[in-house]
Amino acid sequence: MVEKNENSGANILSFKTPETRFPRAAVDYVDALLTVQRDRFTRELAAYRLPSTVKFPPRPKSAQIFANSDDFVGTGWTDIGTRRDGTAFRWMGRIGTLMVPIDLSEPRAFALSGCGFTKRRFLKETTLWIEDRQIDYTLSRRGFNRWTFSGEIPVLAPRPYYLLRIQSPGLARLAEGVDAFVSLAVSELNINC
Repeated sequence: MVEKNENSGANILSFKTPETRFPRAAVDYVDALLTVQRDRFTRELAAYRLPSTVKFPPRPKSAQIFANSDDFVGTGWTDIGTRRDGTAFRWMGRIGTLMVPIDLSEPRAFALSGCGFTKRRFLKETTLWIEDRQIDYTLSRRGFNRWTFSGEIPVLAPRPYYLLRIQSPGLARLAEGVDAFVSLAVSELNINC
């Protein structure tokens, strides 16, 4: 429901709940908190808008990000693991993200490599996203559990970094008796390879 605030003339969203367990005071309190949060977000967003003349510092046109490097920045990952052959990896939950500080003023080839998965369908049904755009890729397998997603990242508007999202359709127990649920083991990301 939208109400008109007589003092300021602004429209204010007011939500009334049919739920009788919540007293009107609780609903009003939550509305007040949400209004403050919305106002703060609006002010921060206005302050963040940069003039069109501002240029970002040059970013690299390629990147090689290993699971055990300081450049592997994101969410949804376990601690670093190491295979017997010395390959470092990180298990991913259902969603893993990586910050990618590269220049996307033109399309860039990529290869995302890994060395494990808990279910074959997780590997086949994984989706890749750069910001809010889904990326098409081809899957190639080598050996028992080595895999690579390869494709092309499209052109995007300039930003200091982009968010790469790897999304698995589910989770499975890592091993019998281990209380860890994961999907894919990622070892490195190469861009413009």
